Amino acid sequence: MVTAETTNEILFLREGNALSKFIELVTEFLPLPPKIIQLKNLDKEILSHSQTKTLPLLKAGDVFISGTIPIIKYLVKSAKDISDGVILDNRTILLGKNIKEETKVDMWLTFIYSKIFPITNDIENQLYGRKKFDIRQFECVLNDLLEILVEINQHLEYNTFLTANHVQISDIMLSSALFTCYNDVLTQNELDIIPNVTRVFKFVSHMRNFRKVFGKVVLCKKVKKPEPYKQP
Repeated sequence: MVTAETTNEILFLREGNALSKFIELVTEFLPLPPKIIQLKNLDKEILSHSQTKTLPLLKAGDVFISGTIPIIKYLVKSAKDISDGVILDNRTILLGKNIKEETKVDMWLTFIYSKIFPITNDIENQLYGRKKFDIRQFECVLNDLLEILVEINQHLEYNTFLTANHVQISDIMLSSALFTCYNDVLTQNELDIIPNVTRVFKFVSHMRNFRKVFGKVVLCKKVKKPEPYKQP
């Protein structure tokens, strides 16, 4: 692949976070990915450039962009492949081939970010000792997740993927949000009621770029035992 320029973009991510891994995964599809800096702890100097006062944060030249969805849309829309003198726009694949398709992708991105990630983050934090495990709360958030996934499963009954007949960034985001749950929480009983969601997840999770960032998927046979709470 021949590129016309080099990137001076720097992407600051919170280390180990599923949302951060999703953003890192998006960069794997770009011909010219930004430099990624993973932070274990929040840095006040870096956060001073963020309107949201949190990560992720993208430094693009002298401009700082905060927020997951604005960052990934900027990265994808500004990405260009230059091959044999022909410019290929990545957003045709990831964001949609026209304004209607891109709007559908936007709606799913917002839904997954606001409705699914908070739940899966809570589940992950309780299982991996980043938050005290509470069995009632755990079962409650798991039920909330299953209710949402049942609705998505119905949508996928007559749709190959969320917004098109090929993988787009919304499918990648959904699979990223569900990675830990498929590995550690969702047993066969749950999979039986969301077969279409599982179909999409299996397809995306077997993509080379996905495996590079998240690792290999081993579908859950038994719910993971919560790890002891680690005092921050």
